[in-house]
Parts: sequence; C-alpha cells; structure tokens
Amino acid sequence: MVTPRPIPQEISNHSEPRQDGERDRTRLLIDAAYDLLDEAGLEGLTIRAVLARTGLARRAFYERFQGKDDLVLAVFDSSLRAAAMRFGDITRQVASPTEALRLIVSGIVVGQFGEEREQGGRSGAHLRSAALSREHLRLAQSRPAELQAALQPLLDLMATQVDEGMKTGEFRAAEAHLQARLIYNLVSTTVHTVLLQEEGRLPDFAGREALAGAIWEFCRRAIVA
Repeated sequence: MVTPRPIPQEISNHSEPRQDGERDRTRLLIDAAYDLLDEAGLEGLTIRAVLARTGLARRAFYERFQGKDDLVLAVFDSSLRAAAMRFGDITRQVASPTEALRLIVSGIVVGQFGEEREQGGRSGAHLRSAALSREHLRLAQSRPAELQAALQPLLDLMATQVDEGMKTGEFRAAEAHLQARLIYNLVSTTVHTVLLQEEGRLPDFAGREALAGAIWEFCRRAIVA
C-alpha cells in the first residue's frame, strides 16, 4: 500500500527520536484529513487545506505522500485498522463465532463502526463516511492493491471468525478468507449505497438496524453448516 514512505534507519543515537518525529508529522497530516472530511466532506480535503491546518510545509507532505490519493488511502488504512481493533475487542467478549461475525456485520452496517450513532448522527462523521464511501468506489478501480491492503486487517478478523465457526461445526467447510471477502463485499456495497442515499440528511439508524438484520440473515444462511 502506498501510504507514508519508509523512514530511513539512521545510524545514530538520535535515530529513534527522529523516527518518532516523522511518525508524528505523518499522524498530524492524517488527523488533519479526518478533520477536514468531518467539516466539509471530500470537497474540503485538499493538500492546501491540510498544510494550512497542520502548519507544515508542502515538502513535508510530499516526503510522506505522493499526492491526495495516498493521503486518502492512509485515512482508510488508519480507520480500518482502528475498526479491526475495536471489533476484535468486541468479539473477544463472545464465545460463539456466529455471534462474533454477526456483531461485525451489524456494526459496519448500522453506524460506520459506531461513530455516527455515538455522536447523534449530527457530527462530521456522517460527512466523512459519505466522502470515504465515494472514494472507496473510485480507489477500488484506480488503486485496488493499496485499498485491499487497507482492508486486510478487517478481512483477516472476519476470516478468523469464519474459520473458528468451521472448527466448531457452526459453519460449513469452505475457504475462510474467500467467505470473509464475499461477506464483506456484500456488506460494504450495501453500506455505500445507503450512505450515498443519506448524503445531505441525517442517517436513518432504525432503517440501518433493520437492514443489518436482513443482511446478516442472508450471510448466515449462506455459511451455516
């Protein structure tokens, strides 16, 4: 995935602080992108706006990213890794792989990993979700390998639950990662459609919950033993 460029290893007692500084500036740029997407959606995310928000020079941006697409991919990578960690924490609390997978599917459909619901659906999380949904569709065509790398932690978590379900006899025998990808593709395509339909208005959480139940039942019937 083309995200921040590798940081050279310095043969120096100061190599670790310098690497920390590089990571801090990269994080600063990604955080600024989050904020701009929250405030104005995709139209508000420009390199000029990111530099103005962070106070960094243009050179600092291009030392880490080749352009805006790389920054957006870094936002995807950061948010999806965080989502995989949160879902991992949630699924560790349940014993059944079926229930664990249901929680992941429902969590994605209902609230873009919960952010919109937690903030009442009135925050910039909804603008950001719609913007990233549009970018997801575009980057799936123009940068499929990098987008796939960003999705991998979440897909791996789903595949782990599918594999566990096969071991316990809850799910039929199949290739776990393929099953996880099929489920994710169905869920994400539906979420993109809902987000674009809701763009410019408040999210319909009741409708999403009903949809999450329907999608999960469809997925469950496809994989159950």
